[in-house]
Amino acid sequence: MRRHGILALGLLSLLSATRTARADDSSDVDKVQTGDSTSHAIDRTWLYLDDAKLAAPWTPIGMSNVTYTSVGSSPTRVYSPYNSFGANTALPGAMTSVGGEVGIASRVSVIALGQVGFGGEGPSPSAGAIAGVRFQLLPDSRRHAHLVASAGYLREAWAGPVFDDATGTWLPGQPHGDDGAWVQAAFSGDIDRLRLGTTVHAEHVFSPGRDAVDVMVQAGATYRVVGMLRAGVEYIGQDLEETFADAAEGGARHFIGPTASIQLLQDRLTMVAGPSIGLSQFSPSFVGRFGLSYGF
Repeated sequence: MRRHGILALGLLSLLSATRTARADDSSDVDKVQTGDSTSHAIDRTWLYLDDAKLAAPWTPIGMSNVTYTSVGSSPTRVYSPYNSFGANTALPGAMTSVGGEVGIASRVSVIALGQVGFGGEGPSPSAGAIAGVRFQLLPDSRRHAHLVASAGYLREAWAGPVFDDATGTWLPGQPHGDDGAWVQAAFSGDIDRLRLGTTVHAEHVFSPGRDAVDVMVQAGATYRVVGMLRAGVEYIGQDLEETFADAAEGGARHFIGPTASIQLLQDRLTMVAGPSIGLSQFSPSFVGRFGLSYGF
């Protein structure tokens, strides 16, 4: 009888340890211990998608990325106002983005990012910026599902170019971009080691001849391969409002590619990178991006 009791106690201990390990691997991925306090981890493992998580109140997150788009591609905005270090306009050539997010309440944060493009076919250098407010819509108790809505202001890095239907070519861009507004909804969910996400983005640029609304959809999946390393794939569909009719941007664009991310320093530092290839006529033939974020 005593032996049976010891065996039962051992099985209970093993079950408890297994549950704890699974919680550490999935449930607690969005938290990090800092001394005696607990704050949200800097879990920015998407390359283009919005991570659908906010900075903890009064906790700043620094973000930066570098994107290269193959020269000779039709210009396309790869515009994710918040992702792993996003808010990019993927002009032909190189572009860098630097900025940050700060939580101002348990469910509200603000972001601001500046970007500079150089090289390629447009005006060089060219500068733009975005700013916005983000709102967490699901309660903290939903630890495996995240839904964030955001909206704000944008300043294009450069104006145009505009597609000329008469000649079938792009008219040259101008060194100073136009102002606009954007709204966005982002969802992500974790199923054990698998993370799924989608982002729907809409924007309007206040300039004659532009589309009434530009629409972009992003979707992706990443898998925690081991420890701090994730691998996945992301898809971008931009200017989808032009799928069945040409307009200011000349048509819809689609591209897809693999991604890899790694989290270090108790999840305070995240690095993510990957190449993408175009899937349609007006898509860039190649886009490569590297980004990082750090929680202070």
